[in-house]
Amino acid sequence: MIYPHHQKAIDYITDKMQSDNEVEALLISGSIMHGFNQEHADIDINIAVSNELYEQKSKAKALTYWESAESFYTGGYFDGKFITLDYLNLVAERGSEPSRFALFDSFIAFDKTGQAADYLQKIGTYRLENIQENTIKFLSQLEAWNWYCKEAIKHDNQYLLDLSVSKLILFTARLVLLLNKKFFPYHKWLIRVLEDCESKPDGLMPAIGRLLERKTADNITHLYELIKNYRDWPAGMQFSWGAHFLNDVETLWMRQDEFIENI
Repeated sequence: MIYPHHQKAIDYITDKMQSDNEVEALLISGSIMHGFNQEHADIDINIAVSNELYEQKSKAKALTYWESAESFYTGGYFDGKFITLDYLNLVAERGSEPSRFALFDSFIAFDKTGQAADYLQKIGTYRLENIQENTIKFLSQLEAWNWYCKEAIKHDNQYLLDLSVSKLILFTARLVLLLNKKFFPYHKWLIRVLEDCESKPDGLMPAIGRLLERKTADNITHLYELIKNYRDWPAGMQFSWGAHFLNDVETLWMRQDEFIENI
């Protein structure tokens, strides 16, 4: 839901930006549009400007926008980014899942170009062509971080244990999101989006909760086996998780590919 004070603030920023000849479109994004809205949430906006103005702002390191919304509600503010329509097109063509999630359900406050709606529709279209390949990639990460969890416990390495448990949960979630054809929202909203997935192992969320509270070998194994045995993820494909980990993590810098967590 959109609270009345949020709507008043949105109406204000829409009028302000629409009267600016340098602004081509305004998108309202963030938790309000994702359906995660809370009464005191900030208002995320994407301000589309010309390529020329964007370049000027980029050189000046001035691509963010902030303005208080205290006159509408306590603690309120606008948190914005300057973008271009070319950027929206680039996200539509090859944007990472966090980039797509951040934009796909945006509300178009106004669009002087008439192009934003088409870009957003393309951004929100889930890609099906890489599902099996990404399944193997995420399974390999699951195996790798399960192994690291055991190594961390064996060597009493608390830092490695904290990191490995987080990664184990992350790639458990990536597999479930993939199965449900939902974008990876990045870390802030990961658990919330995971909760909304229909297809997932029974008891998954409590298992994650227990592991976050107590990083024990039993809780690690329980979550690992819960997701690993949920279905035939490889669908008959043979793979080496070590080889995939090498390719997707250790030698990634050589190819400048997208980081495995964000694909």
